Amino acid sequence: MPTPGLFLFLLAFCACLLFLDSPEVIVDASRYFIQAKSFSEHGPLYFFREWGGDIFAWTDLPLMSILYGMLFTVFGEARLAAQLLNALMFALTALLIVQLGRDLWDEETGQAGALLFLGFPYLYSQTPLLLVDIGTMFFLLLAMASLHRAMTRGGAYYITLTCVAVIGVFLVKYSAWLLLSGLIPIFLYSLSPDWRRATLRATAALLPAVLCVGAVFWGQREIMAEQITLLLEFQRPALREGWTESLISTFFFQTHPLLTAALLYSLYRAGRLRDLRYPVVAWLVILVLVILELRRIRYSIPIFPLLALLAGYGLRDLADPALRRHLLVVIAGSSLLLAWGAFLPFTQSMGDRNLQQAGRFLNTLPQEETGVVVLAAEDPVMDPRVTLPLLDLFTHKEPFLIPLPEPAPPPPGVAQSPLRFTWEMNLPDFYQPPPEPLLPEVLVIIKGSPGALIPPEMTVKLRGYRELGRFAADAGIFQHHPLVLIYGASKTTNPLPDR
Repeated sequence: MPTPGLFLFLLAFCACLLFLDSPEVIVDASRYFIQAKSFSEHGPLYFFREWGGDIFAWTDLPLMSILYGMLFTVFGEARLAAQLLNALMFALTALLIVQLGRDLWDEETGQAGALLFLGFPYLYSQTPLLLVDIGTMFFLLLAMASLHRAMTRGGAYYITLTCVAVIGVFLVKYSAWLLLSGLIPIFLYSLSPDWRRATLRATAALLPAVLCVGAVFWGQREIMAEQITLLLEFQRPALREGWTESLISTFFFQTHPLLTAALLYSLYRAGRLRDLRYPVVAWLVILVLVILELRRIRYSIPIFPLLALLAGYGLRDLADPALRRHLLVVIAGSSLLLAWGAFLPFTQSMGDRNLQQAGRFLNTLPQEETGVVVLAAEDPVMDPRVTLPLLDLFTHKEPFLIPLPEPAPPPPGVAQSPLRFTWEMNLPDFYQPPPEPLLPEVLVIIKGSPGALIPPEMTVKLRGYRELGRFAADAGIFQHHPLVLIYGASKTTNPLPDR
């Protein structure tokens, strides 16, 4: 019979598998796919040499792209491999919650926190995506949990694990650097009873990590300095002024409200008991939600495990174990049901689903040569070229871009747009057309919106083609709702109906 920790790990991992069919609903995935494919296609030496040059880096750090690229090298450009990596990190995060809760309080608190971790319906919409937020969450909690054990128990295993986790946090996302301040209360709490030995163990774990990260930063100092400047001058003001979501949305609609109630009660319980262990976990919650006033749920994901652990601590005042178990099952089960029965169908109704379905359809065609034309919407919110990598993610073909004589110019105000990167992103060489471009066997037209007009010269070329498929799903509430048309040369047979 599996232990409770193993059961929670398997439960969390299997829960993620229910959402593998989600489309890529956040266009940032196009950057990470290009970076991962560059690693896979050209190898690590090219990747590190061209990071920030031919490989568009924007404000990204390379760790998750490297991990995805390594999987692509082994398994081919399989989105499933990347999704399983995220599912594994999600499940390991649940195990780390059990460990940290046990180390700070007791086994039941850790297990309750791990089960409450499954009470965030929003998280299930993120685990299938080719992004970095789940990885950031995992590495941060790993650093916190392993530092405590490295200082209190010692041993090469925990010291090495702490070092690797801290390096991971440094290299996964710039905003995670601030979250490393969560190691300070862990350090202070872990000093007793022998503070000299604990300090030496912490130094052995953290100093090599700092030296390693310092070497990386020095080698990439010009690129990283530009990225940090962009973060400070562009992203930070935008997060404060425009890219915001209310806490009500985050904690009552995308989090189970009973979890939120347990979290609020935990503050009262810790104050009543004067529990000094509570701030060890609560510090990052205070930093993100109170001091930084971060109102963007994606950027709050790294603190979700801590919120779950604090909520589990709050539920410990329930004297009846049966009632406590019942509430935990209700919170986790209803959240999973909501995510699967409502969140997943909603994402599958969005226009991004068209790219997913079109890529799968291309895999069924015998023709290999696939050219792609991208057309901007009438009032574009992003550069339509960003849809090419997202299509490529779902197909085994090697699509190339057919450039238009007059591509759409950036709209006014693009410098303040959260999708500014789409206009500045350069497409790598593997999307460039052949030296002597001919009419491809399969022609894909991606419209930024159904009303985007096909240029006259392209209309003439389409006379030699017949429509094979049309993918036009639209949730009707977003400005970005791409429509995908697939054409085959006139000899192609078996045209399919609209999708």
